[in-house]
Amino acid sequence: MSAKNDKRVGRYDLITPMLPCKDEIMEKFEKFLMSGNYILGEEVRLLEEELAAACDVVDAVGVASGSSALFVALAMAGVRPGHEVITTPYTFDATMEAIILLDAVPVFVDIRPEDLNIDPGLIEAAITPKTRAIMPVPIFGAPCDMDPINEIAAKHGLEVVVDMAQGYGTLYKGQAMGSFGRMSTLSFYPTKNLPGIGDGGMVLCRDQRDADRIRKIRAHKAVRANDRLYTGWNSRLDEIQAMVIRIRHGRFNEEQGDRDQVAAIYDSYIPEAHRLQYPIGKEGMKVTHHQYWVRCTQRDKLRDLLDDNGIDTAIFYDPPLHRHELAEYVRTGSDMTEAERAGREVLILPVHAALPFEDAHRVGKIVQDFLAVEEKTASN
Repeated sequence: MSAKNDKRVGRYDLITPMLPCKDEIMEKFEKFLMSGNYILGEEVRLLEEELAAACDVVDAVGVASGSSALFVALAMAGVRPGHEVITTPYTFDATMEAIILLDAVPVFVDIRPEDLNIDPGLIEAAITPKTRAIMPVPIFGAPCDMDPINEIAAKHGLEVVVDMAQGYGTLYKGQAMGSFGRMSTLSFYPTKNLPGIGDGGMVLCRDQRDADRIRKIRAHKAVRANDRLYTGWNSRLDEIQAMVIRIRHGRFNEEQGDRDQVAAIYDSYIPEAHRLQYPIGKEGMKVTHHQYWVRCTQRDKLRDLLDDNGIDTAIFYDPPLHRHELAEYVRTGSDMTEAERAGREVLILPVHAALPFEDAHRVGKIVQDFLAVEEKTASN
């Protein structure tokens, strides 16, 4: 950890974690530059092998972005025009966009207040004859409750595709979250826990046939699957990105350990009722804290207070996706009470591998004091 200074406490620091990797990146880049092998070379192949092994799947296929990974995974899962995909409204736009781009219908069900993930207890009531897939999203790196989700999918003959954009390294009952769906998708956007230095994505496949088809599609080869012919397109993971991601992957456990320590510091100050809880039990569960959230009814006042103290924060996702401008393309399968409450109350605190621990203590103490006053006021 670097020493505390008088600069603002930023939500991200994309430079400091790169410093230990800089020489290796520059050395590899020079070799790459002089190789002339710029597209789908050794670095992409090795990254695919390493992440498939890490996520306990048969194969992994690098693509151009996390959004592209979602699109092609849903397509290979058989999502067709008019089909429905059940998912959460409390997530980034890309989850919904991939479904809509397939001329399918996102069907939102509400989230659980304990972890802000999709509520498995609401999924079955939202299923119709048009439902093709369920897409859980381990939001902010917290594991979804996959056992009941997979049981419902098996009962109704549905596919499960996990949007893992925020969840690399997340575990559910001791297993990688990426191993629970027919396919799962990763994003390597620079702010992710496992980042590149640009766009990039990956599809984790439990069936080798899916991986083989995606490899063809990403390089402009047509593929026949699900009783239809799919056009190929350009969705290749860049060789430079794969090189950087592999180097960062070698430091993932160390960097994740720093994130975990920051989260533990926050946990020591913030009451459980105002932060992530573990309703599915702690045994074998691993949260990767892509974001760290705190909730309170006076969220905007807390944000102003932290800003006055030089601390950057963010608000996700207010409003949730069922109130997005694209909502005319979606269906709601339950009321959205908890998603809307999260949109009003959740505030994102700084959490990253380069955050000084003393800054984390300062942020935690400010939040703790604010919540104590809020609770005292509410009780009067």
